[in-house]
Amino acid sequence: MLALLTCASAAFGSHKAWMPLVELLDQWEYTKDFAVVVGNRSGVVFKHERGSLTIDSRIGTASTSKWPMAMALTGLVADGTIASLDSLASDYIPWWTKNASDPRSEVTLRHLLSFTSGFGSGAPGGGESSGVKCEGDEDEEYEACSMMVYAYTPMWGKPGTVYSYNGVHLRLAMVMAMKASKLTLHEVLDKYLVKGLHMHHTTCDGFQNPSPNVSNPDLSACLITTGRDYANFLSGMLDYSLRPEPIIKASEQDYTPFLQGYTLYGNYGFGHFLECFDNPAGMTQKCRDAKIHADPGGFGYYPLIDRANDFWMQIVAFESGDRYGYSGIPEYLRLLVKPYVDAIMRGEDTRMGDRNRFNALSLADMNYIIQCGNHPETCL
Repeated sequence: MLALLTCASAAFGSHKAWMPLVELLDQWEYTKDFAVVVGNRSGVVFKHERGSLTIDSRIGTASTSKWPMAMALTGLVADGTIASLDSLASDYIPWWTKNASDPRSEVTLRHLLSFTSGFGSGAPGGGESSGVKCEGDEDEEYEACSMMVYAYTPMWGKPGTVYSYNGVHLRLAMVMAMKASKLTLHEVLDKYLVKGLHMHHTTCDGFQNPSPNVSNPDLSACLITTGRDYANFLSGMLDYSLRPEPIIKASEQDYTPFLQGYTLYGNYGFGHFLECFDNPAGMTQKCRDAKIHADPGGFGYYPLIDRANDFWMQIVAFESGDRYGYSGIPEYLRLLVKPYVDAIMRGEDTRMGDRNRFNALSLADMNYIIQCGNHPETCL
């Protein structure tokens, strides 16, 4: 794979092509520390860091963990350790039911990675296993806790026909991986995520007592990473170098076409959204044609791949602690920045004063940003 974070590619002109965007980013008031990185199959074509955060800063990602974690687990299909994405969980996990009258017997790895296994209540959130206290205990034994989660998490519906945005699916997929590979959780992560996705400075830490040696992490929100590592991941997904092309294409399918109406970010693939951001009509044909895959996180991190225009982009941000109230604002940086990136990647001159080309926000969006920026307690 190409070395990343080199100088901007000559194919997109000199650094001057990006200067209008740099000037606008430097005027942004509401996010102190962030980076914007853009790349295509030739490598990184744009990198801008602001404040104390750099692309080598190790930061928490919350739900932005889901995409690389899901793709890490596809590595066991890529190397034949798990026969296929459609392998049943019961093929590898001895305590998983094979009883045909129990819908859990139908759950496959594909269901788990697309969050359509049926586990959960359908409401967004973390673990939804009411009363399973081990999920919040980072010192619990991983498989033992997972058995409890499996036993006590309600089934929302038939696998493949329902969707729940929670951490149960990746937890159970990891048990499948551990049993198939005969590796420990951290050995799976080292082989298939750290080494397999070239995320060499990334760890899966706990939130309460951050440590890469936590025995019972929430895989859906545990990654501490760097913008450089996530760039490696995005680049390897874009050019199919980190996983076989059929697996990556399978990961980008729409597994929730049954969803109706507003979904905030869009329909779902493996650990990420088929982006249709904040659209009251839900997943429209325009969104499908745009072919944008994204995995925004709770601290403001926003990575995406634009398949239609063949590039990737990320807003690297970490609004935590006293600044967590600002964590919704970098999503709007994504909306504001991408039209400029699209134009520059097409070779257009963005120095011209045609603001209408880059309109991206509504009055409601601006009211949110201003209110949240001036009074962060209102956006919690």
